[in-house]
Amino acid sequence: MKIEFLTQEDSLYLLPFFEEFFQNYAGQFEITRISCCRAMGKRSRRQLLRELTWLYGVAGFGKLLLQAAAAKVLSRFPKERGAGRFYSIAQLAKAYGIPYGPVANPNQPEFTDALQQRSPDLLISVACPYILKEKILAVPPRGCINIHHAPLPRYKGMMPTFWQLYHGEQQLGVTIHYMAAKVDEGDALLQESLPVTPGESLHNLIRRSKRHGAHCMAKVIRSLETNQAATIHMDHAQGSYFTFPRREEALEFRRRGLRAI
Repeated sequence: MKIEFLTQEDSLYLLPFFEEFFQNYAGQFEITRISCCRAMGKRSRRQLLRELTWLYGVAGFGKLLLQAAAAKVLSRFPKERGAGRFYSIAQLAKAYGIPYGPVANPNQPEFTDALQQRSPDLLISVACPYILKEKILAVPPRGCINIHHAPLPRYKGMMPTFWQLYHGEQQLGVTIHYMAAKVDEGDALLQESLPVTPGESLHNLIRRSKRHGAHCMAKVIRSLETNQAATIHMDHAQGSYFTFPRREEALEFRRRGLRAI
Protein backbone atom coordinates (compact mmCIF):
# COMPACT_ATOMS: atom_id res chain seq x y z
CA MET A 1 0.00 0.00 0.00
CA LYS A 2 1.37 3.38 -1.03
CA ILE A 3 1.12 6.14 1.56
CA GLU A 4 1.75 9.88 1.40
CA PHE A 5 2.21 12.37 4.25
CA LEU A 6 0.84 15.89 4.39
CA THR A 7 2.26 18.01 7.20
CA GLN A 8 3.85 21.38 8.02
CA GLU A 9 7.48 22.33 8.51
CA ASP A 10 8.21 22.23 12.23
CA SER A 11 11.61 21.11 13.51
CA LEU A 12 10.55 21.31 17.16
CA TYR A 13 7.30 19.38 17.42
CA LEU A 14 6.57 17.49 14.20
CA LEU A 15 10.05 16.30 13.29
CA PRO A 16 10.08 13.86 16.28
CA PHE A 17 7.07 12.03 14.76
CA PHE A 18 8.82 11.55 11.42
CA GLU A 19 12.17 10.65 13.01
CA GLU A 20 10.50 7.91 15.04
CA PHE A 21 8.41 6.67 12.12
CA PHE A 22 11.26 6.53 9.60
CA GLN A 23 13.78 5.03 11.99
CA ASN A 24 11.41 2.20 12.84
CA TYR A 25 9.14 1.71 9.82
CA ALA A 26 10.58 3.38 6.68
CA GLY A 27 11.46 0.03 5.14
CA GLN A 28 8.05 -1.47 5.85
CA PHE A 29 5.86 0.95 3.89
CA GLU A 30 6.02 2.49 0.42
CA ILE A 31 6.04 6.25 1.00
CA THR A 32 5.37 8.20 -2.19
CA ARG A 33 6.04 11.70 -0.82
CA ILE A 34 6.05 14.08 2.12
CA SER A 35 4.37 17.39 1.30
CA CYS A 36 5.04 20.25 3.72
CA CYS A 37 2.93 23.36 4.20
CA ARG A 38 4.18 26.58 5.75
CA ALA A 39 4.14 26.36 9.55
CA MET A 40 0.65 27.26 10.82
CA GLY A 41 -0.54 27.77 7.25
CA LYS A 42 -2.16 31.16 6.61
CA ARG A 43 -2.01 32.28 10.24
CA SER A 44 -0.65 35.81 10.61
CA ARG A 45 3.03 35.78 11.63
CA ARG A 46 2.43 38.77 13.94
CA GLN A 47 -0.48 37.02 15.61
CA LEU A 48 1.50 33.80 15.93
CA LEU A 49 4.48 35.55 17.53
CA ARG A 50 2.16 37.25 20.02
CA GLU A 51 0.39 34.00 20.91
CA LEU A 52 3.62 32.03 21.34
CA THR A 53 5.03 34.76 23.59
CA TRP A 54 1.91 34.51 25.76
CA LEU A 55 2.23 30.74 25.89
CA TYR A 56 5.95 30.32 26.55
CA GLY A 57 6.83 33.66 28.10
CA VAL A 58 9.52 35.93 26.69
CA ALA A 59 12.44 33.81 27.94
CA GLY A 60 10.86 30.52 26.92
CA PHE A 61 9.93 31.75 23.47
CA GLY A 62 13.43 33.14 23.05
CA LYS A 63 14.82 29.70 23.84
CA LEU A 64 12.58 28.11 21.22
CA LEU A 65 13.63 30.70 18.63
CA LEU A 66 17.30 29.87 19.26
CA GLN A 67 16.59 26.15 18.87
CA ALA A 68 14.69 26.76 15.64
CA ALA A 69 17.47 28.99 14.27
CA ALA A 70 20.13 26.39 15.09
CA ALA A 71 18.03 23.68 13.43
CA LYS A 72 17.68 25.80 10.28
CA VAL A 73 21.46 26.07 9.98
CA LEU A 74 22.18 22.43 10.81
CA SER A 75 19.49 21.17 8.45
CA ARG A 76 21.59 22.34 5.49
CA PHE A 77 24.20 19.65 6.11
CA PRO A 78 23.56 16.16 4.69
CA LYS A 79 22.71 13.33 7.05
CA GLU A 80 22.80 9.60 6.50
CA ARG A 81 19.93 7.18 6.93
CA GLY A 82 19.74 6.05 10.55
CA ALA A 83 21.45 9.16 11.97
CA GLY A 84 20.57 9.72 15.59
CA ARG A 85 19.19 13.22 15.05
CA PHE A 86 17.87 15.33 12.20
CA TYR A 87 17.10 19.03 12.00
CA SER A 88 14.31 19.29 9.42
CA ILE A 89 11.76 17.07 7.75
CA ALA A 90 13.39 17.80 4.37
CA GLN A 91 16.79 16.66 5.68
CA LEU A 92 15.24 13.49 7.09
CA ALA A 93 13.36 12.72 3.86
CA LYS A 94 16.51 13.14 1.77
CA ALA A 95 18.45 10.78 4.02
CA TYR A 96 15.79 8.09 3.59
CA GLY A 97 15.30 8.69 -0.13
CA ILE A 98 11.70 9.88 0.27
CA PRO A 99 10.43 12.52 -2.22
CA TYR A 100 9.77 15.80 -0.43
CA GLY A 101 8.30 19.10 -1.53
CA PRO A 102 6.69 22.26 -0.20
CA VAL A 103 3.02 22.99 -0.83
CA ALA A 104 1.20 26.29 -0.38
CA ASN A 105 -2.42 25.24 0.07
CA PRO A 106 -3.15 21.54 -0.56
CA ASN A 107 -6.71 22.39 -1.60
CA GLN A 108 -5.45 24.15 -4.71
CA PRO A 109 -6.01 22.26 -7.99
CA GLU A 110 -2.26 21.93 -8.64
CA PHE A 111 -1.78 19.78 -5.56
CA THR A 112 -4.92 17.73 -6.12
CA ASP A 113 -3.89 16.98 -9.72
CA ALA A 114 -0.37 16.00 -8.64
CA LEU A 115 -1.78 13.78 -5.90
CA GLN A 116 -3.96 11.99 -8.45
CA GLN A 117 -0.89 11.37 -10.60
CA ARG A 118 1.10 9.95 -7.68
CA SER A 119 -1.98 7.85 -6.78
CA PRO A 120 -1.23 6.97 -3.14
CA ASP A 121 -3.61 4.50 -1.56
CA LEU A 122 -3.69 6.47 1.70
CA LEU A 123 -3.07 10.13 2.57
CA ILE A 124 -1.92 10.81 6.13
CA SER A 125 -2.21 14.23 7.74
CA VAL A 126 0.21 15.01 10.56
CA ALA A 127 -0.84 18.46 11.77
CA CYS A 128 -1.66 19.74 8.28
CA PRO A 129 -2.65 23.37 8.93
CA TYR A 130 -5.47 23.36 6.35
CA ILE A 131 -8.95 21.85 6.43
CA LEU A 132 -8.94 19.50 3.45
CA LYS A 133 -11.89 19.79 1.09
CA GLU A 134 -13.93 16.89 -0.21
CA LYS A 135 -12.24 16.92 -3.62
CA ILE A 136 -8.88 16.01 -2.12
CA LEU A 137 -10.38 13.66 0.48
CA ALA A 138 -11.84 11.63 -2.38
CA VAL A 139 -8.52 11.00 -4.15
CA PRO A 140 -6.89 8.17 -2.16
CA PRO A 141 -8.92 4.94 -2.49
CA ARG A 142 -8.18 3.95 1.13
CA GLY A 143 -9.09 7.41 2.38
CA CYS A 144 -7.36 10.20 4.29
CA ILE A 145 -6.49 9.82 7.97
CA ASN A 146 -5.31 12.23 10.63
CA ILE A 147 -3.60 11.89 13.99
CA HIS A 148 -4.94 14.09 16.79
CA HIS A 149 -3.33 14.09 20.22
CA ALA A 150 -6.52 14.03 22.25
CA PRO A 151 -9.33 11.61 23.18
CA LEU A 152 -11.76 12.68 20.47
CA PRO A 153 -14.51 13.81 20.44
CA ARG A 154 -13.15 15.72 23.46
CA TYR A 155 -10.51 18.39 22.82
CA LYS A 156 -11.13 18.96 19.12
CA GLY A 157 -9.37 21.88 17.52
CA MET A 158 -6.01 23.50 18.25
CA MET A 159 -3.37 22.85 20.92
CA PRO A 160 -5.02 19.73 22.40
CA THR A 161 -1.98 18.89 24.55
CA PHE A 162 -2.08 22.33 26.19
CA TRP A 163 -5.78 22.01 26.96
CA GLN A 164 -5.47 18.54 28.46
CA LEU A 165 -2.74 19.76 30.80
CA TYR A 166 -4.77 22.90 31.54
CA HIS A 167 -7.72 20.77 32.64
CA GLY A 168 -5.61 18.47 34.79
CA GLU A 169 -5.84 15.31 32.68
CA GLN A 170 -3.57 12.53 33.89
CA GLN A 171 -3.60 10.77 30.51
CA LEU A 172 -2.94 12.36 27.12
CA GLY A 173 -5.22 10.93 24.45
CA VAL A 174 -4.20 9.90 20.93
CA THR A 175 -6.80 9.40 18.19
CA ILE A 176 -6.19 8.37 14.59
CA HIS A 177 -9.31 8.92 12.53
CA TYR A 178 -10.66 9.22 9.02
CA MET A 179 -10.83 12.80 7.81
CA ALA A 180 -14.23 14.25 6.98
CA ALA A 181 -15.56 17.59 5.77
CA LYS A 182 -15.90 18.75 9.40
CA VAL A 183 -12.75 19.02 11.51
CA ASP A 184 -11.97 16.01 13.75
CA GLU A 185 -15.31 14.32 13.04
CA GLY A 186 -14.46 11.20 11.01
CA ASP A 187 -14.73 7.74 12.57
CA ALA A 188 -11.72 6.69 14.63
CA LEU A 189 -9.37 3.85 13.74
CA LEU A 190 -7.39 3.86 16.98
CA GLN A 191 -7.65 5.49 20.39
CA GLU A 192 -4.89 5.19 22.98
CA SER A 193 -3.58 7.20 25.89
CA LEU A 194 -0.18 8.18 27.20
CA PRO A 195 0.46 8.86 30.91
CA VAL A 196 1.39 12.43 31.77
CA THR A 197 4.52 12.55 33.90
CA PRO A 198 4.01 14.79 36.98
CA GLY A 199 5.75 18.12 36.45
CA GLU A 200 6.36 17.46 32.76
CA SER A 201 6.50 20.55 30.58
CA LEU A 202 4.17 21.11 27.65
CA HIS A 203 7.23 21.22 25.37
CA ASN A 204 8.48 17.80 26.46
CA LEU A 205 5.04 16.19 26.47
CA ILE A 206 4.29 17.30 22.90
CA ARG A 207 7.60 15.86 21.66
CA ARG A 208 7.15 12.62 23.59
CA SER A 209 3.57 12.20 22.39
CA LYS A 210 4.62 12.72 18.75
CA ARG A 211 7.08 9.85 19.02
CA HIS A 212 4.40 7.68 20.62
CA GLY A 213 2.02 8.70 17.83
CA ALA A 214 4.43 7.38 15.18
CA HIS A 215 4.03 3.85 16.58
CA CYS A 216 0.27 4.28 16.74
CA MET A 217 0.25 5.34 13.09
CA ALA A 218 2.27 2.30 12.02
CA LYS A 219 -0.24 0.08 13.82
CA VAL A 220 -3.15 1.68 11.95
CA ILE A 221 -1.45 1.44 8.56
CA ARG A 222 -0.81 -2.26 9.10
CA SER A 223 -4.44 -2.83 10.06
CA LEU A 224 -5.58 -1.07 6.87
CA GLU A 225 -3.13 -3.07 4.74
CA THR A 226 -4.48 -6.36 6.07
CA ASN A 227 -8.12 -5.20 5.97
CA GLN A 228 -8.38 -5.74 9.73
CA ALA A 229 -9.08 -2.13 10.67
CA ALA A 230 -12.21 -1.57 12.74
CA THR A 231 -13.78 1.87 12.96
CA ILE A 232 -14.96 3.49 16.19
CA HIS A 233 -17.97 5.78 15.90
CA MET A 234 -17.70 8.85 18.11
CA ASP A 235 -20.59 10.68 19.74
CA HIS A 236 -19.81 14.26 18.72
CA ALA A 237 -22.66 15.58 20.83
CA GLN A 238 -20.31 14.86 23.77
CA GLY A 239 -17.38 16.64 22.17
CA SER A 240 -15.56 19.86 23.03
CA TYR A 241 -13.64 22.29 20.84
CA PHE A 242 -10.73 24.61 21.66
CA THR A 243 -8.75 27.30 19.87
CA PHE A 244 -5.26 28.68 20.49
CA PRO A 245 -4.95 29.80 24.15
CA ARG A 246 -5.60 33.45 24.87
CA ARG A 247 -3.23 35.52 27.00
CA GLU A 248 -5.30 35.09 30.17
CA GLU A 249 -5.47 31.33 29.66
CA ALA A 250 -1.71 31.10 29.18
CA LEU A 251 -1.24 33.09 32.41
CA GLU A 252 -3.69 30.83 34.23
CA PHE A 253 -1.75 27.80 32.93
CA ARG A 254 1.39 29.05 34.68
CA ARG A 255 -0.54 30.17 37.77
CA ARG A 256 -1.62 26.55 38.22
CA GLY A 257 2.04 25.54 38.42
CA LEU A 258 2.21 24.13 34.92
CA ARG A 259 5.24 24.65 32.72
CA ALA A 260 5.21 25.39 29.00
CA ILE A 261 8.95 24.77 28.63
